[in-house]
This record gives sequence, structure tokens and C-alpha cells, in this order.
Amino acid sequence: MSYCSDITKNRILECAKGEFLSKGFENAQVAEIAKLAKVTTGAIYRHFKNKEALFFALIEEEYNYTLDVVSDVEKRSEQKTIRIDSDLVDDEAIIENLFLETMLFVDYMYAHFDNFKLIFACSKGSQVENFIEDITERYTAKNMKLILFNAKQEQIITEIKEFEVHVITKGYITSLCECILHDIPHDNVGEYIRSIVVFQYYGWQGLMKKNNK
Repeated sequence: MSYCSDITKNRILECAKGEFLSKGFENAQVAEIAKLAKVTTGAIYRHFKNKEALFFALIEEEYNYTLDVVSDVEKRSEQKTIRIDSDLVDDEAIIENLFLETMLFVDYMYAHFDNFKLIFACSKGSQVENFIEDITERYTAKNMKLILFNAKQEQIITEIKEFEVHVITKGYITSLCECILHDIPHDNVGEYIRSIVVFQYYGWQGLMKKNNK
């Protein structure tokens, strides 16, 4: 690809980002993006197969990074169990570790703020419109495996239902997305995330104690 072609492609992407952020994927028009970029629609289609490909090109890096994070969590969870006896663990240390791990991803989101806004708020009608639900399903499956494994190790019966786990898991994931959706200043986000982590940690402990026999 030539230098001039690269410049044109970058200008198209920049104008497309503004159009998608303003109108969302469904309502954004390739013709309007072409007008903003001062190119023909044909020039856009030389770089991108269709509007879907143009939208995905904007968020592909963040999309793949998030999937990699989920895969890493899934792999590491294979080596973990959920501890429900607070006398056997240092709650504050666990919470701090969870907070720092969560902030790594939150900081990444803020470094790529507009592109995550595209995924979370502007993707209806695109191939990634169900991204949060898809991530929730994977985390739900991971959480259920940990819960059942722990129950087996402790020789207890758990009555926690998968739908309960799904709802709680989606609440956690959605709460992270809210930082972006509501334009929470980065300087304030740490306090918000810490509250979420504390709530989730003690909430899970309480739910498991309630449902384990």
C-alpha cells in the first residue's frame, strides 16, 4: 500500500470513528463518511469491503485484546478454587489483588476510550453488538466450573443456579463498561472499581454460604 493510500485510509478511519460515535453503526452512512473524508464511496470500498468491515477495523485491536484477556482468565481459573471460609484466607490481600488485576484492563479501556465506546454504545446492528453477552457467557461458564469444583473439593452440595451466576456475572461486566458509557473521569475510576470489587467479593462469599449445604 502506498504512502498516499495509507493517508487516505487513516483519514477514512478517523472520519468513520466520528460518524459511528455520533450516529451508531446502524444509522451511520458510508456516503456521509466519504463526504467527511473528502473521498468517493468507491475509495472507501477499495479499502474496506463494506460498512461492517470499516467498523470492525476501528475496534479490532480492542476486540481481540479483550478476548485474549478472557482466555487468560479462563486458563488461570483452571488452577484456582473459590474459598468460602474467611478464616483461611486474607480477604484484604485477595481484594487488593483482584482490584489491581481489574484496573489493568480498565486502564487499557481508558487508553482506547473511543474504541470501547464504539463497542459498548455504538455497535447495535454490527457483528459485535452482542459482545458483552458473549463475554458474560464465557465468564459464567468459568464461574460455574469454579463453584462446582470447590463444592466437590469441600464435599458440599451447592444449590447455586447457573442463571443466578449469569445475572451476577453480567452485572459485574456491565459495571466495568459503565465507566466508559458514563464518561467517568479516569482520576475517579479507581474508587469506583474498588467498590465494585469489594461488593463482588463479599457478595459471592455470601451467596455461596447461603446455597452450600
